[in-house]
This record gives sequence, structure tokens and C-alpha cells, in this order.
Amino acid sequence: MTDLQQYSLMDGNEPAYFDRRPAASGAVSYGGRLVVRDTTHVLIEAIPFFIPHRSSPAELSMKLVRTDRRSGEQTEMTLNAGDLQALKRHVDQALAVAGQDEDGQYLVLRTDALSTQLDASDDAVAAIGTALESRRLAARIAQEVNPETLAQAFSVMVRVGELRAAVTELQDHLSEGRNREDVYQDWCERHSWAFGNAYVARDDHRVIGVGDHVDLLMKSAASGLRDVYELKRPDNDVILYDATHQNWYWSAHTAKAIGQCHRYLDTLHRGAEHGLHPARPDIVAYHPRAVVVLGRSSDWEETKLRALHGLNSRMHGITVMTYDQLVSQCHVLLEHVTATAGDPSAGEDSAQMSA
Repeated sequence: MTDLQQYSLMDGNEPAYFDRRPAASGAVSYGGRLVVRDTTHVLIEAIPFFIPHRSSPAELSMKLVRTDRRSGEQTEMTLNAGDLQALKRHVDQALAVAGQDEDGQYLVLRTDALSTQLDASDDAVAAIGTALESRRLAARIAQEVNPETLAQAFSVMVRVGELRAAVTELQDHLSEGRNREDVYQDWCERHSWAFGNAYVARDDHRVIGVGDHVDLLMKSAASGLRDVYELKRPDNDVILYDATHQNWYWSAHTAKAIGQCHRYLDTLHRGAEHGLHPARPDIVAYHPRAVVVLGRSSDWEETKLRALHGLNSRMHGITVMTYDQLVSQCHVLLEHVTATAGDPSAGEDSAQMSA
């Protein structure tokens, strides 16, 4: 590793050259050594490593190397991606407070979760503005002196604003007639909280077998096992009526999606003992469920809604819902978070809906 090019820390936001190259083993890539401190007594360097995954972005790790120039002794420490994110958050907060002249208790607003989302800058501004104008938050600030409680209250109000913006975005897609599957794939990837607090996260990994690429794999909060969500076009028929036999039945689009999910569930169940494959043993789906989202139901009569419920109740392990039902589910979740925004435990609800 001694041939690595060295880089020095720079102030400001100047562009920097970064050379990422494969290691001799071929298993990972690495970047140049970043010189953190270089004195006559000690040299501290950071070496970034990039661990590739087949269906998700490479994972960043960082090796810290401290060299005692007098004795030549070296000590090393490796930080994984989670360690680096936690360290970055704390360093950003500490630097913000370091810019103040006096000691005291400070409220540091975390905005990194908002800024990492696509097209979220306007939503973030609106959410923060709503939080600042909230009478509920103002009353909370007037009554509470605990800075942790204040920070939690502010975070929840910002999160509520973000959720509202997300629901509005989904409704706009539907009302403006956007029917491409990738539009809703993108929205659901950014807002997987819409599928409920029963899930804690979605997986970036989606390839579950040869030719099988699921839209969403969701991790259950209760068991840690995975369920499948398959997204189809909102302009597809969901169910149709047979006037001759006087019964409702699945449309061709829905039947194909159900068959597709059946194959996915078989593939996942076969790999339940050891995970998807040796590279991702953590992704396990034992007796998984699947949900198909397609079509619209905003103009359905009660009879048709009951028919969909009846057809779903006759299936095992697969459920079909419409995009309007998904919007309604989002409103219920949003109302729950809004109602608990003034409760000290509300931060837990908001955290569960941050995926």
C-alpha cells in the first residue's frame, strides 16, 4: 500500500482529484491516502476502500493508519459505512456548534436525510418552514427546556412536512396521468415508509435469481424477514366483471403480475435457509408475502371494492391493491405521525417512517 498517491485535506469546496483503483486481489477498490496530520512526531492517514455489490452501489470503508515517526510503530483502525455516517453526523454537528462563541445548549438541525433524496430541496425548505411556523412547536418550545426534547419535536415536525410533500408528489403523478412503472418505482424507493410501520427498511438488492428482479424487497420490523412488492402501471385494469356468470375476476394484467410474484416467492423460499446467495446471507425470506400495486380505484363503487377484497381473501401469500389505496394508506400513516407529533415518543414513529 505504500505506492498509494497521497492527498492533503483542503479548505472550502475546491475540486479535488480522486483516483479509485482496483486492489491486487480484485475484491475491492481503494483510493489514495488522505493525510489527516503530518508532523515531526506523528503521521495520520486515512485510506478509503470501496467494497462492490452486484446490485447496489459500492460500500465505503475507511482505514485509519497512525505512524509514530520516532519509533516507526503503526496502529490501524477500520471504520465501516455505518461508522463513517455516524461520525460524519457528529462531526457536522460539532463543527456547527464550534462556530459559536459561547458555551450553552444548542439545537442542531439535521438536514442530511432530506438533502440525500432526489428533488427534495424544495420539499426540505417547505418542511422546515412549516415546522418553524407551527403553533404546536412554538408551544412546545415555550413549555420545554430540555434541548433533546426540543430537537426531537423539531425533527418530527420537519418529517411531517416531508411526508406531506411525498404524498402530494404521488397524487400529482396519478392525477397528471403518468403511467410508466419507473415513475412509481422511483417514488416507492424514496418513500418505502408508505407500505407501513410493519417494515423498517427496503433492500437495495433486488436480484433474487436468474431472470428474477423484484421491484422492492421490504424488511419486516417484527421478524427481519423479507416481503416482495411488485409495481405495475396505474392505467391497468385490476378486476373485470363477467356479466354472463355475474362474477368479478382478475384482469390479464393482474393475473400475470400474480403469476410473476408466485415465481418470486418460490425462488425466495428455496433460498430461505442461507439467504439469497453467499454474497448476501442477511437477506432472508421465509414464507414471504407479496403485494401487487396496480390500477386505480378512486371512481369505484362499493360493490367493486368489495369484490377486490373478496378476491384477495381467496389468495394465500399475495395481495393486490390499487395506487389509490396506497395513497389512502399514506394519508392514514401521515395522520398518525401528525397526531403524535406533540407526544415525546413521536420521534420513534417518525424514525420508523424514515426509509
